[in-house]
Order: sequence, then C-alpha cells, then structure tokens
Amino acid sequence: MIYSLSKAIYHIDRIKQLQIGNPIAPTLLQVDLEAYCNDNCNFCSYRKEEGYNEPMLDLIQVKKTDDRTTFKPLGKPSNNSGLEKIYSVLLPGMMKEAKIPAIELTGGGEPTIWPFFDLLLDNLIKGKIEIGLVTNASNLHESRIEKLVNHAVWVRFSLDASNQEMHKQIHRTPNNDFERRINNIRKFVEKKKLNKSNITLGVSFIINPVNKNDVEPACKFYKELGVDNIRFSWMYDKSGSAGLTENEIEELKVKLDVLKALHETKNYKIFYEKDRVDLFSRPNDDFKTCYMQRFVWALGADHKIYPCCIMKYQKDFALADIREKSLKDIVYDANVTAKMNNLDVRKCFPCWLRSRNIAISQAVEKPPHVNFI
Repeated sequence: MIYSLSKAIYHIDRIKQLQIGNPIAPTLLQVDLEAYCNDNCNFCSYRKEEGYNEPMLDLIQVKKTDDRTTFKPLGKPSNNSGLEKIYSVLLPGMMKEAKIPAIELTGGGEPTIWPFFDLLLDNLIKGKIEIGLVTNASNLHESRIEKLVNHAVWVRFSLDASNQEMHKQIHRTPNNDFERRINNIRKFVEKKKLNKSNITLGVSFIINPVNKNDVEPACKFYKELGVDNIRFSWMYDKSGSAGLTENEIEELKVKLDVLKALHETKNYKIFYEKDRVDLFSRPNDDFKTCYMQRFVWALGADHKIYPCCIMKYQKDFALADIREKSLKDIVYDANVTAKMNNLDVRKCFPCWLRSRNIAISQAVEKPPHVNFI
C-alpha cells in the first residue's frame, strides 16, 4: 500500500458532503476476521500486558493471570473468536449496498486462520471489492496466493525480522518457520511477475527493543527478495517510547534516512513516519475533530464497528453491531452520526493518525480568505 496524506482529497464528493454536515460512507472497512493468532508477537497491542487493544483477548479466553510471554499462541480459536460464517457471504453485499469500496483484512488475529477466509475472498472478488490483506505469511497455500495476486490491490507481510533467529524472538512462534513464510512471499513475487499483476507487495517491520539492530539487514534482505516496499513503524505501547531510549530513537531516525537514500529505488520504496513514535506519548491536543472515522471504520471480530483501529475493542467507542444493523443503516443512523460528531479526541489513546485528521480538516473546514491561495 502507498501512504499519502492527500488520499482523502480524491474523494471530493465525500468532502463536499462533510462540508455541509451530511453523513458519508467510509471508503475503507478494516476487518478483524479472527481474534486468534498462531503467533504471539512481543509488540502486539492486543497481546501485550496492558496493551491498548487487550480487551480482544476475551474472545480467545485469555485470562489476566496467563503468561503472555510464552513462545506459543495465546488462547484458542472457537465459534466465538471470529466473525460468524454468514458474513463470508453477507459482508461483500453489505459493503456494496453501503457504497464502501475497499476492505482491509487484518488483525486482531491472523486473518487467514479464519475458517471461512477462502469463501469470503471468493465473494469479495465476485463483488468487485478492492482487497488489501495484512498477514504473517504463515497460512498461504497456492490457490490463495493465485487469487490474491490476480485480484487483491495489496498484501502486506508482517515479518519484523530478516532471519530465523530474530523472527522467532519477535513473533514468539512455537516453530522455526521463517523460511517457509519467506518462500510464500517468493511465490507471490514470482506469480506477480508471471501474471503481470499490479498488486503491491510490502513488508511490515515494527521497531522495538529486540529487533532495533535488524533494521538495516531487513531493509537489504527484503529488497533482494523482490517485494515492492518495506514499512518501518514503531511499537505502540503505553510507555510512549516503543521501549527505546531517546538516543536509540534518534539514532534510528538518522539510520532510516540513510537507508532510504542508499536503498530506495523506483521498484523498492522505504516508508516510515519518523515522528510517529513522538506522538505515542503526546495528548491529542493539536486537533479537535476525528475525520478519519468518516473514511475508515474498523470492524472487530466481536462484530462491532469502531471509529478506528486504535480504539478497537474499547466498548465505550463501539458505534454499532453488524448483527443488529446493516452497514448502510449504520452509515445513516442518526445515533451513530451523533456519536461520531461528539467524539472527544482527548479521550482517545494517543493518535498516530492525527496528521491525516489535520489534513482532512483543512479540506472540510472552510478557512478565512479562501480565494487567497
């Protein structure tokens, strides 16, 4: 996926509706299909002690007293740990009816573990919904790879390491299967070339104390692997520091600039927001209105719609339940609109999307002397 603050401006019809106070359908639905994951990543905000999205663990029956640091998956999948099967059939039609053009299958848990993933994928393709997928690359058989290469817009692989030893320390997997996952990515790269596909293949690398010295090797490794980009981000935790010292953060910011200059090419992009980590401990006092919730909704594995991925599974922030109302009805529900209008961003967790909110507000809220461009 390509990252840009200007994307919302291309939805001028929606911007105009916001300018006159009308509700709009989101352009993107981020969906947790499943709360269970076969990894137990050390940076995961769903699985960390006091992680921001920790309430999700109730869906997989994880207790407060359970050891979160074990090298095995937490909890267990069940009929209640993911979306009901019927939404593998209903969700694409609900999106079309609500005029939501794109879906991001993400986590939460690992989306490809959801038992009805292939059925949903087929129905999304039939419904001509734009598809993005975030996956740990562990559960990708040949037919899935073929369908995704031919029909998805982008796939981002969460690897966070350049080698087996580092991957096991970060993802805390019970097995040494880094190479198998890398081979799955190789298949994507090969099929993309063979099928002349326009899919964008990217790698996600979340910087934290364990892998901070693996940033440069990872940058080189994935360039040689042939993916289109690598995105570096920072562990999101309540320390506000990604577990790093100020000196480590500053050194890494310099290193990211150097790596971009050395390794970025026309066919290999290096994305990062250096200042995002600085926002993790900053209160949301530089903007007043959340416009991102107008463009992107997060659907949890609990069937509830949330205003964003940051506030997922926080019950006071839930907007609606798709078992009770269709997506179209939720878009035009006066109570939902009122809840979004009245959202106090100061009560949200530190927002790394604030730059997008500020950019959209500048398009929606008319400035003085508008003709003096």
